Amino acid sequence: MEILRESAAKKYGPLFRGTVPLMGHSLVSATLGLVGQPKLQKHIQEELGAKTSLGKSATGLISSAIVSPIYVGLTNPLSRLEVIMQTSLIKGTRISVFDAMKEIIKDSQTFGVRGFSRGQGLGIVKAIISLTTFHEGRIFLTDSFKKYNKSSEH
Repeated sequence: MEILRESAAKKYGPLFRGTVPLMGHSLVSATLGLVGQPKLQKHIQEELGAKTSLGKSATGLISSAIVSPIYVGLTNPLSRLEVIMQTSLIKGTRISVFDAMKEIIKDSQTFGVRGFSRGQGLGIVKAIISLTTFHEGRIFLTDSFKKYNKSSEH
């Protein structure tokens, strides 16, 4: 309630801090997760499925493992920008996207590559698991609806 009262005093503007990086994060997520991974899985299924005994689940895992490092590499800096922008004091001045970028650059200069890639290893593992399970669930539901529709036709 305190946050709502403080942000109400500033016409709720502080609640929208970090929306620019959030929109970028959503765009990357949708593009890679909903478009890139299924296309890659289909290609892997055609290439490896014909030559090996790999099924849809295995090719889904492989395609998620390929897409996830790209996804994390693009979205992790955006997530860090969001956090920097969203955690500034409501009563203080807002942190712009450029100021947040300067903060990440300063962190990278202080800690090197480790400062830039902070949290990406765990993020890749998490992305592989979540992307694979999301698409497995989507495929399961799609197949279930198709079976139901075919059985309803008779």
